Amino acid sequence: MRLIALDLVRFFAALSVVMYHYTARQESNFFGYLSEVTKFGYLGVPLFFIISGYVIALSANNRTAFQFAISRFIRLFPAFWSGIALTVLITSFYGYGQNNYSLGQILANLAMLNPYLGYEYVDVVYWTLQAELKFYACVFILIYFKYFEKFRIWLSIWLALTTLHLLIKQPFFMGWFISPSYSSFFIAGVAFYLIQKEGVNSFNLFILISSLLISSFRGFDQASSFMKDPILMNKAIVVLLIWLFYLLFYALVTEKVQLPPRSYYSTLGGLTYPLYLIHCKAGKTFIDNSEGFLSEGVVVTITIMLVLFIAYMIHIGIEKNVATPMKIQLLKLCKPDPVR
Repeated sequence: MRLIALDLVRFFAALSVVMYHYTARQESNFFGYLSEVTKFGYLGVPLFFIISGYVIALSANNRTAFQFAISRFIRLFPAFWSGIALTVLITSFYGYGQNNYSLGQILANLAMLNPYLGYEYVDVVYWTLQAELKFYACVFILIYFKYFEKFRIWLSIWLALTTLHLLIKQPFFMGWFISPSYSSFFIAGVAFYLIQKEGVNSFNLFILISSLLISSFRGFDQASSFMKDPILMNKAIVVLLIWLFYLLFYALVTEKVQLPPRSYYSTLGGLTYPLYLIHCKAGKTFIDNSEGFLSEGVVVTITIMLVLFIAYMIHIGIEKNVATPMKIQLLKLCKPDPVR
């Protein structure tokens, strides 16, 4: 069953990341007390990963491996290609891209293979898509070999490997096929799917609580990577917010919280992915090159409105009018995989 509120949670996560990048920049002192709140906005990323774990578990149900692959390819790449094109064009217009982007870098990014080919990301936030892609690849393999429904086996193994990596940084090769630092959030999403599907039982609760503990340790430790010199209170707030994410999701999948359907919910949810793709490097380039004409607060407000508008155009023009029909046609051509 689709969670209506999930579109709002997804949009909130994206907007949190936008506010983090725009108002909590270390080079800016303009936003004062607001930045003391928005500096936690980077936590929208692990919230995305929880959502992804839930959504992928839900969408993989009753699909063949190749149907799943087509669905994920169409979901990721058309909007991603648009995001790269806009980022390159905007930053090049302002002079950033001159002598910085190579054809090899752009092509490697378009294929999402740049880390393996030695090229930098066109936009640093695209690292999260690598984490998503690895998760999708693992789910594809599970579906192909008819292991996806055996949640107790592969979730237990994944949780054990994630715990080992947290404690002793082993297995060292775990990052080659799945993100060890963020696995607990994906695992949580799958656990929430199982709770919605099966109800609360000992296994689902064990997986969920274990992932929460690991996520709390990871969140506490990672705060220093996203905030400048965080004090103990900042790290404690990070952990508290992670707990709140888990509680919110638990309330949603157990129907403790329900929202009436509204047409604009799905629109806000649809804005999320393109907004994430275009907001960072392109948006900050626009801000940096406009501050000489207007105050930083006005420039940031205009930039937020602008990236929301562009995200809407990508959602309507690319995702709905191009990607969705393409997905329908490809799924019609897709034959069941040979294992099934």
